[in-house]
Amino acid sequence: MTPLIKTALWLVGFFLGLFVLLQSTGWLTQEEIEAWLRSAHDMPKVWIGIIIVALLVADILLAVPGIVVVSLAGYFLGPFWGAFCGSLGLTLAGVVGYGLCRAFGEPMLHRLFDKPEMIEDMRASFHKHGALALMLSRAAPMLPEVTSCLAGVTKMRFSTYLLSFGTSCTLYSIAVAYAGSLSSAENVTPAIIAYFCIMLVLWVSWFSFTRKQRKKSRQE
Repeated sequence: MTPLIKTALWLVGFFLGLFVLLQSTGWLTQEEIEAWLRSAHDMPKVWIGIIIVALLVADILLAVPGIVVVSLAGYFLGPFWGAFCGSLGLTLAGVVGYGLCRAFGEPMLHRLFDKPEMIEDMRASFHKHGALALMLSRAAPMLPEVTSCLAGVTKMRFSTYLLSFGTSCTLYSIAVAYAGSLSSAENVTPAIIAYFCIMLVLWVSWFSFTRKQRKKSRQE
């Protein structure tokens, strides 16, 4: 098992544990989030936007269903402001994870690896492929959080991280918020169709990326 995969699996286990813990408490479920935003329907749009951004930022630790929040953002705020708030919230959530792991992740690496060269190998591997991994990170749950934390702990340049991850969040938010703006409380079909189309494109792209990397590894 390579150092990069070992670190990624450790992060997956951490976020999965948080998700299971929150699900067991029954706190911050999808139904609750929808109820909160629907109850805020008559509030000024700016407050709805602030709530949406705050919920998405909390996703770095609280496993908030991001696609639901961004879709509702499009429904309540329209495609432009829904996409803006969705992109801002998703990007800020990643930046929080990046910053925390960059500042405090070094001790974790030394607990996972007793040889400094293994840490350097992990950093080199992520810096080589990390930008594309961040671009495709919306392909699966927890992947945005894991790749953001890997970017932080490997000390990827912030400008590179922000450009790659921010682009991913922006394109994702534009598509989901637009679909949400076409939906209604009685008809959520556009949002559902958009979700499956986005996931299909991302899954195919991620599969192609990982397959290409496996071929390169064999050749090396």
